[in-house]
Amino acid sequence: MTYMDKALSSHVTAHDNSTTIAHGSREPRVLIVEDGARLSDAFRVICDCLGVAVERIPSSDDLTVALRNFRPMVVVAEMDAVGQDGCNVLMTIAAHDRDLPVLLITGPDPALLGAVDAVEEVWKLSSVEKWPDLPGVGAMVDLLFRSGRKGGCMRLMSV
Repeated sequence: MTYMDKALSSHVTAHDNSTTIAHGSREPRVLIVEDGARLSDAFRVICDCLGVAVERIPSSDDLTVALRNFRPMVVVAEMDAVGQDGCNVLMTIAAHDRDLPVLLITGPDPALLGAVDAVEEVWKLSSVEKWPDLPGVGAMVDLLFRSGRKGGCMRLMSV
């Protein structure tokens, strides 16, 4: 990992896509929508080392309120959650900020990937990643660094 110079990060400007939240107001925080604790436990181990907060909400909670209150740099959700599936998560995020990075854990079903692709296209989401399962630490760190840079809330980058 590399520490970016403050002068370099000051040239990156926030871009408001006419949604409710400007990019510059994101916090170094991961919002995880899940019914268990598998995803949040995995991310918490990495985020504790990086100084990134992890907030977990059950899939039955109101995601819109959580997005407003926590102002995360990335949202992580499982595609087949009980309270709201990944497509509902994507639609809620699209209404909030179409450029907010999202990671969906889709599982191996190709039909679910097709549904995610359709929602992503229809709602014009620009930062959706789809993983069949949680990858290794390197891919998770890379996701966090890219999300933090995009949101203007972290000055770390992987090398």
